[in-house]
Amino acid sequence: MKAPLLRSKNTTPRMMLNVVIALIPIIVFSTYKNGYIPYKNGYITNMFYPLIFILISTLATFTFETIYQILFTKKSLKEIVCNSYAFMPGLFLGLILPINTPISILLVGCFASSIIAKMLFGGFGQNIFNPALVGRLIIISCYAMVITNASGYLNKYEVDTISSATPLSNASIKGTINYDDLVTPYGDLSDFFIGTIPGAIGETSALLCLIGLIYLAITKTIKVRIPLYYISTVFIMTFFIGNCELWYSIFAICSGGLMFGATFMATDPVTSPVTKEGQILYGLMLGLLTVIFRYLTPYPEGVLTSILTMNMLVFIVDKIGIKAKMDGKKIILPIMILLGLIILFTVVIHLKYNQVTEGNVDPNYSILNIEANGNEVKYTVTQKGYQSTIKGIITIKDGKVLDYEIKEQGDSFFSKVEERDYTKYLVDNQDKLDSIDTVSGATISSTAVLKMLVNTIDGYKNKNYLNFDGPKEEEKPADFEILETNGNIYKVKQKSFGGDMVLNITIIDNKVSNIELVSYNDTCVSESNKNEYYECPEYLENGYISSLIENNDIDTVSGATISSSALKNAIKNTLEAINEG
Repeated sequence: MKAPLLRSKNTTPRMMLNVVIALIPIIVFSTYKNGYIPYKNGYITNMFYPLIFILISTLATFTFETIYQILFTKKSLKEIVCNSYAFMPGLFLGLILPINTPISILLVGCFASSIIAKMLFGGFGQNIFNPALVGRLIIISCYAMVITNASGYLNKYEVDTISSATPLSNASIKGTINYDDLVTPYGDLSDFFIGTIPGAIGETSALLCLIGLIYLAITKTIKVRIPLYYISTVFIMTFFIGNCELWYSIFAICSGGLMFGATFMATDPVTSPVTKEGQILYGLMLGLLTVIFRYLTPYPEGVLTSILTMNMLVFIVDKIGIKAKMDGKKIILPIMILLGLIILFTVVIHLKYNQVTEGNVDPNYSILNIEANGNEVKYTVTQKGYQSTIKGIITIKDGKVLDYEIKEQGDSFFSKVEERDYTKYLVDNQDKLDSIDTVSGATISSTAVLKMLVNTIDGYKNKNYLNFDGPKEEEKPADFEILETNGNIYKVKQKSFGGDMVLNITIIDNKVSNIELVSYNDTCVSESNKNEYYECPEYLENGYISSLIENNDIDTVSGATISSSALKNAIKNTLEAINEG
């Protein structure tokens, strides 16, 4: 073969070996933190369990892939061992999961990592998603409550000595930028840097991740531009979000899986860009997305979703990178757009987290009324949920929450919160609210319910009931409007699941006598008879509108909560508008 060719000494086996070497100190530290420390402090546990957990995960993905290869690709065992690196997804998966993940659930994640995320895409070098992250995503999405009930990310020693869950979960609940709230429960910033804080098995030590990053960069195993731009973007954005407090930026990059993800996951050679220009864009976009996910969604981590999102966009980033390689000016516009977005979201998030309204740090929380009767205080409060404003009544006596009841809500998956009896669970565990996780499948709604209680307790501790200036008048929903009136028939518009629902409501002697659906975008209304709901799919009960006419206090329909709530709200708002003249 002619032409000048460059041969890299960094073969795939050598790169994989370097990655394993970089992970060894992390594995040893995770065994020390989650095994030896609890054992040393008298907790009956296997001090080598974290190591066993990682080994099981590593062996499981190797086994699953080997069986698959033998059955479907007819490769020899030697070829599989030498060329597929089947153990790597399991090694990473074992390091990014909570210590209390049951082994049976771990095996489910291993199967997803090796078979679904890797082999079904064609095997090593063909997968578009990081296999370990896909495995973790499936586990956390499907089994979060099981893991939470088993103490989640806290080892046995941390369960009794730390009053909070992971730092990012705690930060999401607190919603503030305060050192005593965010750092002090775990010690100081040195604990974050060393890694003696709650978190996934192998991702808590920023120090060891940094050492691994330096080693992999020196050995030219990874594309160092990606982690540098990734971490720097998060650091700079959080620096300005946190009022230019250096401690807050350090907290942000040392919390969660940012350092581990930036070093080992974002740099995966199969699922990351190959061009230098593309790697710069990739790192900037990862940093931007991580900050957006952490601050503007109910999911406090952000690293997993950011990397998986960018995995899908690698081919676009590489196309831009290739064009920029041929013409350097081609990279200017994408960089300017990204920098503009970074500045924009930094300002937006900064304003949100520094907004203070009437003494509340959470702009999504509001106190409608406070009734004080001796030592007993009853709060009527609201919190913004997924698709609606959730209204609750919380009773506190002598510093203890006696009762917590949700009075109104319109979130579509709130039934999962009710099935979990989440409000009672929160009351029973009110002394450790920072360590309580959300409800899987209803994360946003359950986060709102949790935040509502936390905000109310904080207000009670500040004795806001002593200077409360009287009940607030609840504003009419902005999504309701009376379009026209014709005698006793009121044509109204009410926001619903698929958009605006228009109804003709007949009211005689302040009672509803008939409801006619004029137009709607919801999919669960019978096409043959707009006055009836039908099972769609197998959720709604026939005759719901007829029941509403007789009694507007009936429960919403599970599976069509928003649609049935819209009908109830339309009746309520219409009657209130008539009575107000």
